[in-house]
Amino acid sequence: MVDLSYHHGVKLVESADTPAIAGVTRSGITFVNGIAPDADPAAFPLDYPTMVRSLTAAAALGAAGTLLQDLTTIFDEGGSWCIVNRVPDSADPATLQNNLIGDPVARTGIYSALRAKALTGYQPRVIITAGDTGAWIEDGVVSVSLTSQGDNLTEAPVVTATGGGNDPGKVLPTLEAVMGTGADADKVVSVKVVTPGKKMSQAPALTFTGGGADAGKVLPTATANVGDVANPFVSALNAITPKIRARAYISGPNTTDAEAVRFRQTVNGGRILIIDPKVIKNVNGVPVTKPVAAVFAGVRARVVASSEGFSGSVSNKIIRTIDGVARTISYPDDSNYLNENQVATIINERGGFRTWGSRLAIDDPLWQFDSVRATADMVNEALEDLYFLHVDRKTRKGNFKMLIEDGNAAMRVFTNNEDILGGSVWLSSQNDPTLMVNGKTLLGVEFEPVGLMEQIHITTHRNPIVRYQLLIDEVNGAIEIGALSVAA
Repeated sequence: MVDLSYHHGVKLVESADTPAIAGVTRSGITFVNGIAPDADPAAFPLDYPTMVRSLTAAAALGAAGTLLQDLTTIFDEGGSWCIVNRVPDSADPATLQNNLIGDPVARTGIYSALRAKALTGYQPRVIITAGDTGAWIEDGVVSVSLTSQGDNLTEAPVVTATGGGNDPGKVLPTLEAVMGTGADADKVVSVKVVTPGKKMSQAPALTFTGGGADAGKVLPTATANVGDVANPFVSALNAITPKIRARAYISGPNTTDAEAVRFRQTVNGGRILIIDPKVIKNVNGVPVTKPVAAVFAGVRARVVASSEGFSGSVSNKIIRTIDGVARTISYPDDSNYLNENQVATIINERGGFRTWGSRLAIDDPLWQFDSVRATADMVNEALEDLYFLHVDRKTRKGNFKMLIEDGNAAMRVFTNNEDILGGSVWLSSQNDPTLMVNGKTLLGVEFEPVGLMEQIHITTHRNPIVRYQLLIDEVNGAIEIGALSVAA
């Protein structure tokens, strides 16, 4: 396209219709959420994601708390850059957990990961956090089903739970009635679970009292649903990780294999890798149990920085930074049980401790491997960045052609790098004039991330007839050429 206004002479301009080149941002950055009460507040403000590129820079965190320990593990495992988020410390466990999880509106705690790119220019790909990520509530109230909403209520009734079985460790839930608005202003529309209770062998009975003094008042009825209550860290991570195309590595319950698998059933997030058990490190000659997530995060960063790249697996890599595991995992019996149920672990095989397993906590087999999810994330982001440069260009044939060529060129780059098996881009058949006149262009893309050889099955066979015949033939041949002599 040219400027058609009058000009007598030669006028040269550089065309803006240039191809967009696919690029990949750093994919080995870990977001580390935790406490460091002795940190320099100028270097590490509270709830402010801060880039750390070396342990020297991390020294300003101070030795107390979790952050410096986690960063030391990540860097010693071969990791590189980390984004640190320091939250307020507290001696009260509930307050500390609230600080670590943070607020989704204020974007504090783990939710600070949503601000990481805006503040540092880089997107974290793995999230780890301090706190008891492997805890869950056994047989608590997970929800309440209203069987009737009541009517003519002038205030919220009080909800009381009774019964729940005879377990000596039983704790009954705390529940709160939620009133409706508008046409439902005199009814209960839901029951909020304030605290779920625990160890109820049967559903508790729920009764409603109060609700105001209206003579026509009808109290609601409801039933409690009992089950294992998920960890609040998991709920937050399930909300955060898809938004930034990251995965979360979390420590499991660190008790038994069976409880690790049961914990997995409370987690169903396609971006969460559960790891169990915790690890042991010698601290001043004393064995101390430490969370395992930082170990796997460091190994993952090492893999990304190696020739394997972001499509490499975190599994079956030698661990550099631990002195033991909190519970012995026997290979293959224990490790197979955990891995099959989507719990990664650590084994001591073939020369040392190894990461073992990389299946995410998801029921969809198409997205079960950590490296496959990571590869798809990086390819998707590269395409998004690539086509960002095409936004607001003219809707014309040349630009359509460039859209396709640029996308297919990106697919070739990832294919040649052995990150994907192949891919292609095309104009979607759903494009039509009514969409295009509104500025919409639809593309179709297909690609397949490189998978893993998680199981290598070997079948061995004996072949005595052939092998012994070869032996006889070799001996006879040696006799014939004189290399062996036959005794008289």
